[in-house]
Amino acid sequence: MSDQIKVLEGKIAQVLQKLETLKSENANLLSENSSLREEVSRLRQEFERFRVEHNDQVEAVKTKLGTLLGRIEELEQIGL
Repeated sequence: MSDQIKVLEGKIAQVLQKLETLKSENANLLSENSSLREEVSRLRQEFERFRVEHNDQVEAVKTKLGTLLGRIEELEQIGL
């Protein structure tokens, strides 16, 4: 009977050790998850700034092209 108790105690000790390991891993994963969330948030903000900046550049190019096309049409009308 005492052998069975020792085996049971050993198994309980293994379960408790595994539980502690899992708790530690969970804490590490929660920390990593938090860091990754912060990084995703930062990347979203950077992307949004890039998108706005890019849209502004596209509009500036369109405006310049429109002006140039207008000048070309004027030159064509006067026969140059």
